[in-house]
Amino acid sequence: GLIEVGGVGLNIEDTVHSEGGRVRSTQEHASYIAGLRAAADDAGVPVWINGRTDLFLYAEDASAVLDEAIERMRALVQAGADSVYPVRIQDNDELLAAVTAAVSVPVNSTAHPVKHDLERFRRLGVGRITYGPLLQLAMTDTMKGMLAPWAP
Repeated sequence: GLIEVGGVGLNIEDTVHSEGGRVRSTQEHASYIAGLRAAADDAGVPVWINGRTDLFLYAEDASAVLDEAIERMRALVQAGADSVYPVRIQDNDELLAAVTAAVSVPVNSTAHPVKHDLERFRRLGVGRITYGPLLQLAMTDTMKGMLAPWAP
């Protein structure tokens, strides 16, 4: 579906929200990404796959899951991910540096233009930035004000 309409970038989470929020195993997530890569390649569409892991997101101690997360991200790269996205470590220099040193593709990080410094991310080796829901939230607030005169 998405390839046929010209979609060229995908964030693929290991959390399966449609199944109660379970987290795919490393092998299952890598297989899922490999299937997406094969479908894109077979269709001749250059799709960028950002392999996301939520291991840090759900961990009480993010450092405790570092080795598992690195193993997972390396498996995603081998499966065809063009970048990896370890969610929720954007404020931890040590974890970001460890992840960027461990993988051969750009590492994605969430960032906020007021809270975060892009030069810091560059120094740590981050190669891709996302704003998460920031732009959507800003547009929602603007649209609420704009549409207020039409409110019942």
